[in-house]
Parts: sequence; C-alpha cells; structure tokens
Amino acid sequence: MLPRSIGFTCCALALMTLSGPALAQIDNVCDPGESPDVIVGSLHQERRNGELNGITAFSIGTTSCNVGGCGLQWIDDTSEHPVIGGNMFRMKDGRFEQIGQSWLKHGFFALSQGLCSAQCISTNGTQLGVNCSDPYSSFLNGQQSGLGPRSEVNASTGGFPYPFSTIGQTGDAIFKRLQVHNDDLDPAKNAGAEYFVEGHYITADDAAANNATNNASYRSITVSGSGSFFDINLTGSTQRERPAIFAWRGADPTVKMRKLQIQNDGLLYVASKASNNGDGTWTYEYAIHNLNSHRSVGSLTVPIPSGATITNTGFHDVDYHSGEVYAGTDWGAEVNPPDSPFSIRWATDTFADDPNANALRWGTLYNFRFDADVAPNAGGDVFVGLFRPGTPEAVIGFAFAPLACDNDGICDPSETCDTCPSDCVTAGGQGGAACCGDGFCDPVESSCTCSADCGLPLAEEFVCNNGADDDCDGLTDCADGDCCADGACETGIDNDGDLVANCDCDDANSQVWERPGEVQDLLLTGGPGDTELDWALPTNLGGLQVTFSTIRSDSAGDFLTGSVCLPSAIPSDTRNVDASIPKVGQIFNYLIRAENACPAAAGQGDLGPGPDGSQREAISCP
Repeated sequence: MLPRSIGFTCCALALMTLSGPALAQIDNVCDPGESPDVIVGSLHQERRNGELNGITAFSIGTTSCNVGGCGLQWIDDTSEHPVIGGNMFRMKDGRFEQIGQSWLKHGFFALSQGLCSAQCISTNGTQLGVNCSDPYSSFLNGQQSGLGPRSEVNASTGGFPYPFSTIGQTGDAIFKRLQVHNDDLDPAKNAGAEYFVEGHYITADDAAANNATNNASYRSITVSGSGSFFDINLTGSTQRERPAIFAWRGADPTVKMRKLQIQNDGLLYVASKASNNGDGTWTYEYAIHNLNSHRSVGSLTVPIPSGATITNTGFHDVDYHSGEVYAGTDWGAEVNPPDSPFSIRWATDTFADDPNANALRWGTLYNFRFDADVAPNAGGDVFVGLFRPGTPEAVIGFAFAPLACDNDGICDPSETCDTCPSDCVTAGGQGGAACCGDGFCDPVESSCTCSADCGLPLAEEFVCNNGADDDCDGLTDCADGDCCADGACETGIDNDGDLVANCDCDDANSQVWERPGEVQDLLLTGGPGDTELDWALPTNLGGLQVTFSTIRSDSAGDFLTGSVCLPSAIPSDTRNVDASIPKVGQIFNYLIRAENACPAAAGQGDLGPGPDGSQREAISCP
C-alpha cells in the first residue's frame, strides 16, 4: 500500500509537532513558533429542551481544551472568542446521516480547569490557558439569547461579526436549539439505528494557526421514548478530535473515507460505500462532511459507464431552522447531463443565482445515493464542485464508483476511447492507431489489454500447458494457482479440508491458504500528542483472520533501514496510535501490513508498489 506520512512539512497535521513545547510553557504568551489549539475534550451532558410540531430540541454540554502552546482568546462582547455548534447523526441500514443541528453558542468566559492536563496555566477568563479546559453545560449551550446563526461565521478563518444579528433573541422551546424530527428518533421507526452527537468549536486565532481541523469530537448516545416524547442519553466515551463521520468508518471497515483539503480554505471528508444487492445491481452511498470549508460544496458528480442503468437516486440533508437564511431545497439528481455525459450529478443552485442556496455548508453532512447495474471500482474519482467562486472550482475525491475509467492500462468493456482515453486509445500498443473500444479485436489487441473489443479474460487459467496467460493475472500455466490440481501440474491433496490443494500455504491448517492482500485506505488523524491511523481490510485475507503490523520510517522509500514496528493493543484491530511526535523537519511515514498464519514470509501481506514500480519491502515485526 502507499505509505502515508506526517511531519512538520505536512500542513494539515503540523500541529502534532507542537505538543512537546506546550508542556514546557510557563506563560500563555504566543511566542514565535507557538499557537493556540482548541479541541473538544469532552461531550459531557445532554438536555431535552422540549417538543413542538413533531420536532424535539436538545442541547449538549461541551468541555474545550487548549492543547496548543499559548493562550486562546476568549473575550466576551467581541469577535475574539469561540462559537460552539452541536450536531446529531444516525447510522441505520448501512447509511450515516445528519438528522439535526443547533445554532452557535458564543463563548463569554474561560475557566481554567484540568480535564486534558494537570498542568493548566490559568488565566483571568479572557483566554483559555495552555493545557486548560473550560466546561459549558448543556444549559449554557442551549441558552437561546446567546445562540447566533451559522451563516454569519466563516469557519475557515474563524471570523464573524459581533454583536451577532440575533443576540438576546429567545423563542419557543425549540428555537435555535439542536432540532431533530421525532420520526428520525422513534425506535419503532428506526430499528437497529445507532445515534451520535458532535460538538464543534470555531475561533479565529486557532484557525489562523492552521489548527482548525481537530476541533470536532463525537460521542454515541441512546434514544428512548415513544409518541411525541423522546429523550437521549450519552454513552461510551468522547472520541476526541474526530468528526462524527468517523463513526461510520469505525462501524463498517468497508467504508472508504478521504480528506479533501481545499486550497486556502477548509477541509472536507468524503466517505463512500458500495453494496451488492444480489440481483445484478449495486447500491452506491456517499456522505460528504464539510468540516470547515467556507467555500462550501455545490455539486457532486460521479462518473458512470456508457449504457449503465441508474435507478433509486436519493439525497438527504439536514434542516436549517429558526430563521436561518439558507434555503432547504433538496438537490436533484441528473443522469448523463448534457454538459457531462457518462455521469450522475447532484447540484444546488449556483452562487450567482442564489448566494443562500442549499449548499453543503460548514459543520454539516449531506448524503447521495443510487443503484447501478455495474460493479464498483474501488478507486474511482468523484468530483466535488465548490459553491463559492474561487480556485479550484472542484476537488477530486477517491471513492467507490461504477466501473468507468479506472486508469489501469486495460480497456475494460465499460470503457471506450471517448470515456477513457487513458486506457483505451493506446491499449492496442500502436500509440492510438488501434483504438480499443471500437468493437474490433485488432491483431495487436487481446483480452488482457483490450477486453472491450476482444472480450473478457477467462475467469481462471484454462489450459495449464499452453504457455498462455489465459486469465490475464500475470501467471502462466502451473505458476498459476488455478492449476494446482490440474493433471499437467503436480497434483496436490487437500489435507485440511479447506478446498485448496497444492497451492495451500499450510495444508495442515484449514484457517489459511494463501498470502494476504494489500491493506486498503490508510487514513491519518493528528491529535494533540499522537497520530491515529485507521485502515480497511485487504480485499483478500488469504484465510479466515488477519492481524496487522504498523511500520514507521523517516523515509517513504525505505522501510528496512531505521524503521520501527509500533505496538498494538489489539493486533486484529484496523486502527492504531503512534504516541511519538516528529521533530521539526522530520517526517513520519507509515505502512500497514496484513499478516495471517501462513508460515514465514507467505503469511506477510503485500505492501504495494514502491516508487520504482517494484513491490515494497519492510522489516518483519515480532
């Protein structure tokens, strides 16, 4: 797998190099190289505020921590203080959706407590001191007079006007608070659903220091009640510095998730899942979480193959309320739009037509879905169009998509010269003269290079002594595992009853039969003093169970010399934590290797190609 790296040169995660100096601070002054860094250290209290017209309102208590190297501004009656937002999410039937959001509590005084560290450097309340924490109760976070609209806050810069437009305004029981429709809470209508709440802090000095991507944390909740009365209770522990979309990936390792950092703006998360419906169709599900992008998202485009049948398109957003200026019009889905054939696109009105259109704004998550009669490409590109004008106009997300152009050098049946020139125009080996996708199997073409014209390769090695690679997997005749039991090769015996004969890696152990595949989708998340790593299972486990080794190196091209193996409390878990912090100028690179019980090197999974195209090598871990 491709290594992932972190260090002082990696802007999104450079905050981790600041953790060491923070503990050595003796004051809260921001000296050169120091900056504040606010996180949600705890979601600690829930409150039901009332119900009206089928909607119940809640508020969640939050405790902030300053894990940076100097004081965080917290001045009442100015714009130099944090604003605090609350959200609620539901995971149901393989989908992760936002079902509620609050207005923003404006901070007014910072206490100096020690939730996140025992070495708090206290202040007079106009700053959150280094290593200090400050609790806001669910009552304060639901106090209507101090709640302002999200539309007045630029989450990328942390800026907002003060006084905010609705300061002092109060209303009915649900006004401005975290509103959720009763139908989204009713256990009778949401069997098996899981629920989560999220707290999110935005403030200018934190954003100016490029420390705003760790400001959201989530926690699980339970829902109870019936009729028109529903209540919630916090459960589990606060998942610090992780927006709630991580709960989807944590519950389902088949979900792919990617960060999209927008130039000179904020951060998006794009998560996707593809499910086989068993009837020749697949359901594609996307969730985009705008963490703090001011430019916001105005469209999503997913490439589809020519001739694909698309059904059951869907969209889900979260309601704005209490007089917030944004529209609530659902995004429509258009299949093969005239200006973008071979795609499906969802879009809101353009910024030019309506600056208050229902764009995917900061602190919100929208969902998109459809069914297709085409299998997924695990490495497809989807195009996320940005709402506010600027450069770039769109960013590319890596997600599940119907097998359109996968840029693998092979012209697949769903690809043509028009839809996939990178694979098809030159796949015949004639520099474009023999154009794959034209319906003719030219002499220079074959099933291996141009299945669009010559048909799909065979599912397995067909003849084990013809000198041909019948299934185009790079292995010929008896070198191919398909020929293990063929008479032309050395016939093996299945001693352990796992239906694998001669090529079984351990014919005395029915739990394993071959080398594991490459680990997928390594994702790094920076904490105040550590790095969290998450990944997905290999496509091929090579057995019934795998464990994982986490390997760190200072060089992306060398995981043999000077590399270290990181300990893991649960070796079978698809996540790990590195408590070490890179020094200034140092870069940490990571590889994850799947391992099973096949003996010796046969049990060590693939690590993917290195810079020169050859398979990566790495040290063996105990």
